Amino acid sequence: MLTSASAVRDDGPATTQSISQNAPGGQGKGAPGKGAPGNAAQAEAVAPAPAPAPPPVVTPRKNYTYKSFNVDGNYIAMTFDDGPSPETTPQLLTMLKERGIKATFFVLGNMVAKHPEVLKMIADEGHEIGSHSWSHPQLTRISQAAVDKELGNTSEAIFQVTGKRPMYLRPPYGSMKPALRTYIEDKFGLTIVNWSVDPNDWKFRDSQKVHDAIMAQAAPGAIVLSHDIYPTTVAAMPRILDELIAKGYKFGTLSDLVAMDKSPKVQLVAALPNGKPQQAQQKPQKPKPATASAKPDAKPAKPAASAAPPQRAGGVY
Repeated sequence: MLTSASAVRDDGPATTQSISQNAPGGQGKGAPGKGAPGNAAQAEAVAPAPAPAPPPVVTPRKNYTYKSFNVDGNYIAMTFDDGPSPETTPQLLTMLKERGIKATFFVLGNMVAKHPEVLKMIADEGHEIGSHSWSHPQLTRISQAAVDKELGNTSEAIFQVTGKRPMYLRPPYGSMKPALRTYIEDKFGLTIVNWSVDPNDWKFRDSQKVHDAIMAQAAPGAIVLSHDIYPTTVAAMPRILDELIAKGYKFGTLSDLVAMDKSPKVQLVAALPNGKPQQAQQKPQKPKPATASAKPDAKPAKPAASAAPPQRAGGVY
């Protein structure tokens, strides 16, 4: 659920009061007694509220790495890596709760195994949980069997604590290759997510630098990377969050922004079965009638020797 500074969370269970089967005045079961006109109003007042609508089904794009989102409005996703930490993560959770903000935590499997109670706190607060592998290796430099172990064990550890398997993977160091991405998506159902805002808080353990970098790079649809294991980062968060709120930003989990993300524009090429693009067909133009004063066609100009070759669109990694 998207959140802003004015959001109020009420996730307590709905309750109803039992109504006495015997009406006052000695009436039979279920029959309202005379002189008790308020019974009908009372019954109406304690009727259970309708169940809330289920959240929309989120379907991430296939064979794609999310780095930011194309959304209408000042929506932004705060993401935190490398936890959970028993010292700093609970502090961050308090800051987020005070502001009604939902975030996404990319956790390490070995940290989940050490601190499952902190992961449960994250889930109970309504935040989204993604995988960051088990021990933070560069996935493109290890064997497929090792990738299976890193991701499979982490998903299982998250499931054992929360009852849900993660939908998203932030690969350590953001390192990924298209073939490996497809393999991970098919085998584990994980969509790759990187970032568009990086304060380098792992390198600069300075709250002011973390604040300045995030505020300088923040933009609508941004995915903000930071780490909830560093005290300097957590200490910078109240000021960062309050200033983003003052600028009109609203916050959501990755799934919130995936659901809002606009589809890419359709290119003017049609894919053929062999995978080669075909230019969109143009209507043939009618030839102009020749006239006596028509000049002979000019010779086509030779291309300049220094002309740059056409550029190909880069792939997403």
